[in-house]
Amino acid sequence: MERSVTAVLGQDVVLPCRYRAQEEEKEKVVQVTWLKRGAGGRSTEVAVLNREHGEHVKEPYAGRVLRRAEGALEDGAIVLRNAVQGDEGDYECHLITFPLGNFEGRLTLKVLVPPLPILNPGPPLEEGQGRTLAASCTAEGNPVPSVRWETEVHGTNTTRRSAHARSASVTSEFYLVPGRSMNGKSLTCVVAHPGLRHEKRITHVLSIAYLSDASVLGHSEGWQEGMEGAALTCLGEGNPAPTYNWTRLDAPLPAGVRVKGDTLAFQRPLAPGDAGHYVCRVSNRVATKEARANVSVRSREEDNKVRKVDLVSASVVVVGVIAAVLLCVLVIVVVVMTLYHKRKTKRISEKYEEELTLTRENSIRRLHSSHSADTRTQLEETLQLRTESRQGSLRGDSLRGDSLRGTSICSAMSEEPEGRSYSTLSTVREIETQTEVPVAPLLPALAGKEPKEEDEEGGGGGGGRDDPIKQAMTHFVQENGMLQAKPTTNGIYINGRGHLV
Repeated sequence: MERSVTAVLGQDVVLPCRYRAQEEEKEKVVQVTWLKRGAGGRSTEVAVLNREHGEHVKEPYAGRVLRRAEGALEDGAIVLRNAVQGDEGDYECHLITFPLGNFEGRLTLKVLVPPLPILNPGPPLEEGQGRTLAASCTAEGNPVPSVRWETEVHGTNTTRRSAHARSASVTSEFYLVPGRSMNGKSLTCVVAHPGLRHEKRITHVLSIAYLSDASVLGHSEGWQEGMEGAALTCLGEGNPAPTYNWTRLDAPLPAGVRVKGDTLAFQRPLAPGDAGHYVCRVSNRVATKEARANVSVRSREEDNKVRKVDLVSASVVVVGVIAAVLLCVLVIVVVVMTLYHKRKTKRISEKYEEELTLTRENSIRRLHSSHSADTRTQLEETLQLRTESRQGSLRGDSLRGDSLRGTSICSAMSEEPEGRSYSTLSTVREIETQTEVPVAPLLPALAGKEPKEEDEEGGGGGGGRDDPIKQAMTHFVQENGMLQAKPTTNGIYINGRGHLV
């Protein structure tokens, strides 16, 4: 026999009892008797199975106890139908065999009472409440069932147990702080028990009463006289579903409007008299809230004025943009011209410096060539220079002659002791050549004076050269060891470098 057998309340259970003979041909089971031990060790007969006389079931098991198998009594198991909690206890199986005598065995029957969970919702939930009971779940059975909650709502639960004579009950309560986000969420009580093939689930849908803030949509600054299809919509939601009521401050609703739920519709073109403060009231059993909309309707005259102002503003903006563009163009032109003139001035200065350098190099070459020539050649050049100067005087070009003589003296005064002086005659000749003075026609008239001047220069020992020097000194002043030209009207210009006249 099995030591323990478990039955579920209301289901059938088999109480096994089998005899295994060592010598099947010689050993026979004559009778099987089932007894149940009661309180105080007393036993109560349940059923008797006899090989010759058949089956006999005692009260109160009549109709509930049956033999499981027909035939030989080696299998003396019985079936207990529709088990109840009163069937729990210890059972004995007594066998009478021939020729070996009596045998007995004992087992314990345990009847499981599966729970029937019950979910009870808590009080009505409203937004703004504190910690409130959402629901409670109770399960009673044998042995004690387990209860837990499944939900996506944040909350806490408490569990309490109570024991009975043949069972125990468990009650679990779920608490939360109501909020509108919890409305419509599921709260499921899950019960597990050995007598249940699957867990039992009871689901409760949360209902949170709330009312949101109200607001009015639909109005804009573009509402004008004659506009069609204008409407105002009142936004407000809640649980239970709210009702909507439209009014206008200081005046009744205008004619030609229809209220349908949360919408106030103008079924005709707008008129200036439709302007005003419109109020929408939203209410349910939780609260009442309202929203206002200041409706303005622009007349056609105001609309025309606004358009004119817009055109003027646009014109001012266009003029400003054009002026800014022209100013930018002017600034760019000024900058470009300034850069151009700077570049041109720089180019002219560079060209001037280059010509000045070339002139200096030519003067140095002629100076070297003059040192290598003989004295006679220098005298001839001097005579030629004087002849050309006098011819210039006879022609009336006195200013140019003075300039040439001043130039000769200036060049002579600029000689340096190291022999790096510039050739006065060569410089004067260059200037004469550049000025293109025609002196050839006057040479015959001055031919008679040349020998005298030559004799004076050759025999005077330099006396002839003092006169031009003195004559030239009248055009200069000496300051701090330097000769500077006097401010006169003869047009003489002396470069700061002292070699270009």
